Amino acid sequence: MSYNVYRVASVGMPHDHHAIFVEANDDQSGHIFQVVGSIQNGMTHGHRPAEKPEDWVDYQDKVYIGKVSIANYSQIQPICDAILPPKKQFDGPRKLYPAEPIRRCQEWTQEAIEALVAAGILHK
Repeated sequence: MSYNVYRVASVGMPHDHHAIFVEANDDQSGHIFQVVGSIQNGMTHGHRPAEKPEDWVDYQDKVYIGKVSIANYSQIQPICDAILPPKKQFDGPRKLYPAEPIRRCQEWTQEAIEALVAAGILHK
């Protein structure tokens, strides 16, 4: 037995917000693994239970990325927590670390997906 896992996007400005959604319940609700905040202030992990993404007021997109076994489900959060959230990268209009690429929720989500695959938790 396993759960479907998706990369979900919700409307954001200037970029859509990306997160990992695990559909863990019969009503298509589940749990979202994400970072919240901004590159102006820094981000933190913001994992939480979530209703079906299509019911979100800001829902944009849902892309299937694989499955996680029920036995391995509890390993998702520690793996996601090991991926550092994006730090504060701007002070007003001034970029604090000009030599580093900007890192937002989209980059964090991709890194978390790659870590879940590498750990053998997320399977196609």
